Amino acid sequence: MRELERILIVEDDALTALAIEENLSAAGYIICSKAHDYKSALQIMKEEDPDLALVDIKLKNEPDGIETVKDLIQIKPIPIVYLTGNTESETFDRAKTTNPLGFLHKPFRPKELSHQLELAIYNFYRWKKDEIIKMPDHFYVPGGPGKLKRINFIDIYYLNASGAYSELYLRTGTKEVISVGLGKLIGHLPENFWKLSRSIVINSHYLKEIEHDKAVIGSLKIHLTETSRKILVERLTIVHSRSKSL
Repeated sequence: MRELERILIVEDDALTALAIEENLSAAGYIICSKAHDYKSALQIMKEEDPDLALVDIKLKNEPDGIETVKDLIQIKPIPIVYLTGNTESETFDRAKTTNPLGFLHKPFRPKELSHQLELAIYNFYRWKKDEIIKMPDHFYVPGGPGKLKRINFIDIYYLNASGAYSELYLRTGTKEVISVGLGKLIGHLPENFWKLSRSIVINSHYLKEIEHDKAVIGSLKIHLTETSRKILVERLTIVHSRSKSL
């Protein structure tokens, strides 16, 4: 008995989708639902919580299967197996950027399809490869009892430690206070977030200028100690003049 077997099929050809469903059902998988386009695929992902998605790259309506997958795995990182009749290298290269665990060409052989899905599920859930399961542009934080709230990295100006809590200063001008220490958050942030002290981490993409003992981050200013200012300056690419220095 498989522990993880709920499959989402994204295929706009009804006969092909039915053939896939029949073959996988015979192999012991549960088909949680079938989607025919981007919108229905994302809706099913949110409502049905599948364990794997089998996606046709060439959908009749835009976005195509690759763009659909990019948004599916933002909702929940799951293994992806592509099904396609397209053999162009450009299409294959685009598909690779979504880290699929399988790539099958039409017409598929039922046994091969079943084996590809079994391997994809095994490799993803048993080995949990970091490069596959990481969420590169966001994380989720506690948002109240039983709730999780999504925070996009691009929305964060800087983070400030406040005891066992972290304060996230956002582009919207608001501040999120979450019950997670800054030390735990740092490991989930991309490399453009720079730690200046034990309590301050900035998003370097929004660093506008340094004013003596202050750094201008987006529309905000934060105080810099002598040490944190030095750390920050050392990470910058600076073109010095002969008469001035930092």
